[in-house]
Amino acid sequence: MILTLGNPLYHVLDVPWPGFTFRVLDVPFTVLSGGIISIFIAGIALVALIVPAARKPGDAPKGMRNVLEGLVIFVRDTIARPALHEKAENYLPFLCTIFVFVLTLNLTGLLPLEAISLLLGVNRTHRIGGTPTAIPTVGAALAALAVLAILGNGLRRGARRFHEHFPRSPVVVCWLMAPISWFLALAPNVPGAIGRVVLLPMALLELVGGTAKCVALMVRLCANMLAGHMLLAVLVMLALMSVAPLFTSAPSYYGIPVVPLCLVGSLVLTLMEILIAGIQAFIFTIMTALFLGMYAEADH
Repeated sequence: MILTLGNPLYHVLDVPWPGFTFRVLDVPFTVLSGGIISIFIAGIALVALIVPAARKPGDAPKGMRNVLEGLVIFVRDTIARPALHEKAENYLPFLCTIFVFVLTLNLTGLLPLEAISLLLGVNRTHRIGGTPTAIPTVGAALAALAVLAILGNGLRRGARRFHEHFPRSPVVVCWLMAPISWFLALAPNVPGAIGRVVLLPMALLELVGGTAKCVALMVRLCANMLAGHMLLAVLVMLALMSVAPLFTSAPSYYGIPVVPLCLVGSLVLTLMEILIAGIQAFIFTIMTALFLGMYAEADH
């Protein structure tokens, strides 16, 4: 409730810290902000929880190690294997990292970090907290990880494919021809003269489609997280505005019935936000796995 006094956008959008924004070639770069601090907090929490649990010896998992094993099995059986089949084990560490990290960032936005920082006397201009995945640049960075994974594994596969066709070629030549080999492999296999004619246009179309799909990863994640938190902030602010006249010189009671509805709606929406945080992490990870199967492991 404390956080909704004022413009609700302030508590949803990222707020850079004063003095930590620089311009390079007339492009602003933010070094520290509320969302970046939330990413640091999420990263430290993950390292503190996962690293000790992963290093614990023993055959029977307990506690956090049991949760960690359940997450790995969930990602393997519901995301990696259906999307990548026999290649699932190769990408499992990457997909597990993406799923856990995105899920943690989504849930971080539900923690009252800003309220705690205000109660502790932290300057309001140095905001702490927020939902990192609601920031477009963070979503773009996460989508860029998927792009780098697709390019890296696609080029590796292209170099191997070129070496299979020309086994006497040096390794350097194979890697130099890898982009062309991978690009041509994106096109569907159409036999005959028609296939040779449409090879380049179809490969280019697949490349454009893959780029658009990776951009959609960012838009989908940011839009869903931003919309939910914005609605939650508006509901709580409406409840506070309804009772605000009670504390002024000219009280008005017409808004009191709105308060229970707003609070119940906020509670229901918060529970939905927890569910959405998991759903969006699942969607982001499974779409990344599908794109890896379609483009990094393309073998039409």
